[in-house]
Amino acid sequence: MPARSPRRRRRSVRAAVIVIAAMLVAGIGLVVILPSLDISGRQIPALALEAYRAASRAAPTIRKGCSVDWEVLAALGKVESDHGRVGGRTIRADGTVEPAIIGPPLDGTAGTQAIADTDRGTLDGDTRWDHAVGPLQFIPTTWRELGRDGNHDGRKDPNNLFDAALTATAHLCLREPGNYADRIQLRRSLIAYNRSARYADEVLAWIDTYRSMPAQDLTAAR
Repeated sequence: MPARSPRRRRRSVRAAVIVIAAMLVAGIGLVVILPSLDISGRQIPALALEAYRAASRAAPTIRKGCSVDWEVLAALGKVESDHGRVGGRTIRADGTVEPAIIGPPLDGTAGTQAIADTDRGTLDGDTRWDHAVGPLQFIPTTWRELGRDGNHDGRKDPNNLFDAALTATAHLCLREPGNYADRIQLRRSLIAYNRSARYADEVLAWIDTYRSMPAQDLTAAR
């Protein structure tokens, strides 16, 4: 379960300048965060894009009739960790992010919900508090429930983009199923992923960005 929900209460990663715009959605005034980056800031590492597309194709195998566009997963990956590149991290050939991404302790400070350790530090190295882990930021309890092996190597690793992308798909399909072609239902599912309206609107803005980009401009070398 991605971690502010209680999955996470950490700040969304922003790779560059953003433009804030006001928008009315379904009669509710919302602040929408719109990407304002040069082309390199909007591109997706080729391996990450492969992981998002593979997870998208697998959605119907998780729940019959479920459809999750790859752009949705890419937007989540962008907001959570800049597709695993946050802090200068690199992506191995098998999709594993190095070094591992471990969020701050969920100890009740800095706006986080206090979540005592649930996995004896197996995923996050902390035997006192849980942390959100990996490029899509899952807390240990959610990973234990929903974690998937997306690259078929026999392991479920939250720091692997293929595994994390497929698990994010499972979260959307199973926790808040709906018709994601409907923006209102999609937004509801994003809030279920991370209980923040502002977060959901930032992800929606990135979805729109990726859907509008020409195919030849999508991928970055890393």
